[in-house]
Amino acid sequence: MIVPFNKAKLSYAQEEAMNTAKVGFMVACPFFAHYYYGEMIDYPTHGVPTAATDGRRLYYNPDYLYSLKHHERVFVLAHEVMHAVMRHSKFSKSYRLADNLRGLPWDHDFYNVVCDWIINRLLMDEKVGQYNPSWLYNPHVLAADLPEDVYVKWWKQRPPPPGGGNPGNPGNPGSGGSGSQPGSGSGSAPYTFKDHGTTGKAAKPDKVAEGAGGRFDQIFEPMVDPASGAEDAPTEMEFKEAIARAAAAAKAMGKMPATFQSMIDEIMDAQVSWKDYIRMLLTGKLGMGRETWERPNRRRLVLNPMIYIPGRRGFGADTVVIGLDTSGSIGQKELDSFFGEVGGILQDVKPKRIILLDCDADIAQVREARSVDDFGVIREQGAKGGGGTNFRPVFEWCEKEMVKPDALVYLTDMYGDFPDKAPAYPVIWCATSDVKGPFGDTVHIEVK
Repeated sequence: MIVPFNKAKLSYAQEEAMNTAKVGFMVACPFFAHYYYGEMIDYPTHGVPTAATDGRRLYYNPDYLYSLKHHERVFVLAHEVMHAVMRHSKFSKSYRLADNLRGLPWDHDFYNVVCDWIINRLLMDEKVGQYNPSWLYNPHVLAADLPEDVYVKWWKQRPPPPGGGNPGNPGNPGSGGSGSQPGSGSGSAPYTFKDHGTTGKAAKPDKVAEGAGGRFDQIFEPMVDPASGAEDAPTEMEFKEAIARAAAAAKAMGKMPATFQSMIDEIMDAQVSWKDYIRMLLTGKLGMGRETWERPNRRRLVLNPMIYIPGRRGFGADTVVIGLDTSGSIGQKELDSFFGEVGGILQDVKPKRIILLDCDADIAQVREARSVDDFGVIREQGAKGGGGTNFRPVFEWCEKEMVKPDALVYLTDMYGDFPDKAPAYPVIWCATSDVKGPFGDTVHIEVK
């Protein structure tokens, strides 16, 4: 593995400032914070003038971040994690190798600017941290815009790179790639519009960012192992499972803005088979060696100020409830496909127990499995039912028996009576039709 820069040793004051910023980061945007702690590597270094990310590492210059206000540090942390979540490093490499983006010449610096416009707008809209008026902003670019669309739209109006640098790709950190760096230029901020309202007007100007045209970070390509040629980046499945876990954590805290949810939906819906999707959802909600707020991460508790984030436990979940629509519309093919996929997932996440509820208009049968082998036996026993369709009895049974599952998975054609309100636990509807559940996540399964 290439080590791009030497890690910097933080002073006591710098470490205190960063720890405080991370606490603010967790409070302000738990989705990003959860992804950051679970998937990214904290990398303080003087090798970058401001901040940067390769999708895995979050590089930051401690002197630069220490010069910012507390809420500006929170903004910068969220900004870098957003680059990782939106996989700008991965896409940047693809466009460089193709040497074009939608037929236009590839300009890494301008792509970085475009991505920053979008991220800064999103964080400002959601009031995450504090925006500094020296930073990149374009009032004509919205948080929901695609970088590719903005790149094409603004291509002809882009100014030259600050400092007269050569547009290009910085490559891997320390690899000698071209491209200007934040803090290397001089003069005003040509990429920053001035009509950005009152947000941050009272803040102290960021002279380093102004010298870089308003940029306070760099997008690096994913690190590559020179021996194997493998990228140090999560696989597609690992990435989406991490997104699902972060989303579940944010929802549990009641802090999942609609803008973030729309972004997550786009990530999850991007050409993923139902089998992969249900695996991502279940492992996201149940985990592999699940996180728990009841057992905090002791490594973070020793920090000053203390940062309280979930620890891990050896099993994946306590209880998983599976509701089976046995009204007659679910045949053996549907059951075989469903049990085959869910059985493999449960083997991965290792719940303490699995409760299966056969339900048509009422509960027809309740069975419990303490192992995946038991689950296989239950599968062979078949299901009971054949009447009308009502989903409420399954949720009412959980309430009556005081069972609060880590997740409830319901296999159904979605034609029936739903509960009036969502329960206080995750629900995944495995639907054989195109109907979407009134709450929870809906996976449209295909049966062949």
